[in-house]
Amino acid sequence: MYKVLLVSLIGEFDSTSEIPFMFKRAGCNVDIFCDSGSWLRSNNFHDKWIETSEIHDDFKNKLINLIEVNPDYYSWVVLLDDAAIKLMNESINSETLFKKVLPLTKIENRAILSSKIGLSSICEKYGIATPRFINYSVEHDPEFIIQKLNFPILLKENFSFAGTGIQYCAEASSLQPCLEKIKNKTDLVLQEFIEGDDIGVEALFREGELITYNCAEILAYMHNKFSFTTRRIYYQCDEIAALLRVLGKKIGLNGFASIQYIYHKERNTYYLLEVDARTNMWMPYSRFTEHDFSDGIKKIMSGDIYNIKEQASAKKVEIAIFDRDLRRCVKYKDYKGILQWMFNYKGYWRFIRFYDLTVLGRTANKMIHDFLKKILG
Repeated sequence: MYKVLLVSLIGEFDSTSEIPFMFKRAGCNVDIFCDSGSWLRSNNFHDKWIETSEIHDDFKNKLINLIEVNPDYYSWVVLLDDAAIKLMNESINSETLFKKVLPLTKIENRAILSSKIGLSSICEKYGIATPRFINYSVEHDPEFIIQKLNFPILLKENFSFAGTGIQYCAEASSLQPCLEKIKNKTDLVLQEFIEGDDIGVEALFREGELITYNCAEILAYMHNKFSFTTRRIYYQCDEIAALLRVLGKKIGLNGFASIQYIYHKERNTYYLLEVDARTNMWMPYSRFTEHDFSDGIKKIMSGDIYNIKEQASAKKVEIAIFDRDLRRCVKYKDYKGILQWMFNYKGYWRFIRFYDLTVLGRTANKMIHDFLKKILG
């Protein structure tokens, strides 16, 4: 039996809840490593729960010990959230253990893991197109920044996710007020803002080889274009696939990746904005496309990863995350969106988690709690 260990440090990170289902559909034996309140436990598709805590020292020591005692027991260790990746990346020095636990084969590129500065530096190192940037220092006066970057720019905290820690600065005159809003300016990235088409990408790599992927046109954001998305149209693109193959081999990606590009039409250039080397909430919904990540996991299980030549599909599929999109509809009084859910627009009901009453129950409780909190203030 192909054994996998799914690991989550942040219990309130709800994107982990359906990941065990994705591995079970591939035929894996699934163990989970998390604390008692974690969303990773909120499903019926794991075989064994290994309890830990969110205390960093306890978490990392128990995980490292678990792997080192029997390094061959698990065929695959998958870290599911940025906090876990950051913690283990900072804690592991052994290259052998690094390759077992972290989603990279090239330890020299570890700076890319959960770090916006690291991503920008790695792109510069390998000549990968990314918006021009500088690493901010308090020694940089506004004139230096204005000379180096074209406005508008983004101010991006080094460790942040789901659109948090990003501030838009439209013009040079707004730079100082924007900087003053940021309490912690350590490891702050200033990056040019590129106007273009946002492209969300989920991909799976093994030893730098691209196994499968999906591209997405973004239909709806929860708050703004820097926040997480609630509706997408999925498709395939040969140009993106080519970029992913180069990215995977140069960096040594070895697992799942949630990636963002922006396409500048006039320059005919795809700029790489983000590489989170982990799963995200959209990946289990790949089963509604022609490129199912469970099939990708099966290919890895078979061991034959060097003869995969997927053909781009012309099919486009609209997908929405039920709880997130309904919350968005209520928050912004999108009555049309609410009616679409009520009347099963484009078969939207198939995205509701009826397949697993455990995850559906916790999702419903969270939605009710959020709605009552909003109503009652």
